[in-house]
Amino acid sequence: MVRLMGTFLGKSILLAERIFHKDGSTFPGKFVIKLFPSYLSKLKYPRDVIMVTGSSGKGSTTSIIANLLRADGRTVCHNLEGSNMIRGIASTMLKHVTWGGKIPEDAIVLEVDERYLKVVTKYITPSLIVLSNLTRDQPPRQGNYDLVYREVEKGIPDDAELLCNGDDPVTKQVSLKHPEHFHSYGVNRTPKDFDVLPEAVADCAYCPKCGKHLDFAWKHYGTVGDFSCPNCGYSRGNVDFAVTAVDEASGTITLNHELTVPVDVPLLFHMYNLAAAYGVSKMMGIPDEITRKVLQEEKVSEKIYTEIEKKGRRFVAINCKAENNATYNLAHYYTLRRPGRKVLVMGLREISRRYNHFDLSWLYDLDMESLNVPEVQEVICAGPYAADFVLRCKLAGFPSEKIKRMETLSGLAKELKRTDGDVYGILNFDYIAPFLEEVKAYK
Repeated sequence: MVRLMGTFLGKSILLAERIFHKDGSTFPGKFVIKLFPSYLSKLKYPRDVIMVTGSSGKGSTTSIIANLLRADGRTVCHNLEGSNMIRGIASTMLKHVTWGGKIPEDAIVLEVDERYLKVVTKYITPSLIVLSNLTRDQPPRQGNYDLVYREVEKGIPDDAELLCNGDDPVTKQVSLKHPEHFHSYGVNRTPKDFDVLPEAVADCAYCPKCGKHLDFAWKHYGTVGDFSCPNCGYSRGNVDFAVTAVDEASGTITLNHELTVPVDVPLLFHMYNLAAAYGVSKMMGIPDEITRKVLQEEKVSEKIYTEIEKKGRRFVAINCKAENNATYNLAHYYTLRRPGRKVLVMGLREISRRYNHFDLSWLYDLDMESLNVPEVQEVICAGPYAADFVLRCKLAGFPSEKIKRMETLSGLAKELKRTDGDVYGILNFDYIAPFLEEVKAYK
């Protein structure tokens, strides 16, 4: 009765939303779950249920996995809209469920909020969980990565297969409790990695197993890299599915020394997404020729990365998630590794789209000090929080003459005329479009 009534009500609301052009909301799932809390547990699911969670990379990785499965001839139920909490996932199920209460597709691929994994797996049992990373993300909501890890652990069933970022000492903790189901993916050392990075930008400097200080042979960023504990032996070790070579000259990466794939842009986070999807493809028996075709067609979203050549200058927009030091630091390091003189544009209009708070503690986890180098000609800080970015630059040792403050991005094109070198907009989501409008206006 719960299954039938919930399906009837949910599909009726979905129909009404389509009629009134409101399709895509999470209201149908929210309404059904409120009336029938056990509704999702009453449905019949396919054998393959893949959940992707973590601080970042969930949406992109989920989409690549869904594309791989479809290319292999399987039908897929996927929360493409990115509504990754229980009500959004319930809405996705309502779109696919039959009147008999069955999800008819061959596989389900779900992006799941890391704090809500324990809620979702209470009703839907995953066959595979992909865990991307856990960072100091959204401090007012999340607290710290340790608290989030404990919440993630609560959502892992004993018999689910696990594919985790093996380069991250936080996520690899799941191998301690679930060794028989643990698999790892990662990116091996590249020529542009670091031997040393500031401890201030480290998320996990101490061993999760015994509490001793971790050693690192190298780092991609933060504490993601080749880690080992000299006391108990907890370490990165061998990664099951890895990017084993990066060739920027040819624009390719190689996976497990055997599968070479052309990539859109050799951004580190993109390589991690591809490595995770490659791991899923191997675990699910998808042929390499299909995997190569799908992975090489995956493009980095223009909402995340855009590069434009104009008037002899390169303009790059990199979308960084506010409240998350890792995304900004990755953008910093990518920018530093590009050749030539640079002008940086930094700022945001909204700290959060979801939560009404104004916490800027994450700003002091950014490795701004690394940007204080001669090739960075100037940093333009813009937006309502421009003064905070200016202060962070000054604390990083930038001389005052290299810092410019703007109340908005309006007029940036004119400001850039007095500078030279390439321009990198290291910005939050709400300032990407205004930045690109100014690039368009640059003459």
